[in-house]
Amino acid sequence: MHIGTMTGGAIATGAHGKAVHQAAPGNSATDEATRELVAAMTALREHLQLLTPTEETAGVRSEIASITADIAQSGSPSPGRLERLRAYLEVGTTAVSGLASALPVVQAIGRMLG
Repeated sequence: MHIGTMTGGAIATGAHGKAVHQAAPGNSATDEATRELVAAMTALREHLQLLTPTEETAGVRSEIASITADIAQSGSPSPGRLERLRAYLEVGTTAVSGLASALPVVQAIGRMLG
């Protein structure tokens, strides 16, 4: 086998060869946006503790937990989950949307979704 030039990826040879490729963490704008989102969600999660538990706060907590799990597993959040969290926070008539920490989360989601 001959490989001239290769960037990224993995190659396996032989009967029992196994190709495994793990990309190194990058420093792209997406990575920065993800870090900003995580920081904003952390602040929001802390502020949620100040509110009386409701169906709404449980939904927000659940979406934050799911987005955090997505990021830990794949490095980026699911756009659908981001949309659901943004919908919770943009309602405007709820206690959660009144938290000062909700706006940075909505802004970070906006940057990620474009």
